[in-house]
Amino acid sequence: MGLVQQGIHIATNPNCAKWIAPLLLVGDAVLCGLVIWKIPYTEIDWKAYMEQVKLFDAGERDYLKIRGGTGPLVYPAAHVYIYKALYSVTDHGADIRLAQIIFAVLYLSTLAIVMACYRLAKVSYGL
Repeated sequence: MGLVQQGIHIATNPNCAKWIAPLLLVGDAVLCGLVIWKIPYTEIDWKAYMEQVKLFDAGERDYLKIRGGTGPLVYPAAHVYIYKALYSVTDHGADIRLAQIIFAVLYLSTLAIVMACYRLAKVSYGL
């Protein structure tokens, strides 16, 4: 069996999931760590979310008055509560590196659950 055929076999055989899933997860964790460590932070909406949470934290409950740098708050209350928790643990949004680590852990946890579901369903990971 050639190298390409062996790769296709590994990617499409559900029996390989028990050892390929942990390798993929570790590889993804390494990539997440490298991205957080080496790639400069790019501002998208973090500051706006923190501005909105600051208003919410100060007692504002009128969605029309809760605004940030990108405009008014348009997300449901669950979004506000999630970012309020992040606001609290990241020194009012100042510790962006910690927020990135939290998001990486959340992403990797979700990925691990999805991989476990694939394995239990005996579904291949690729192709």
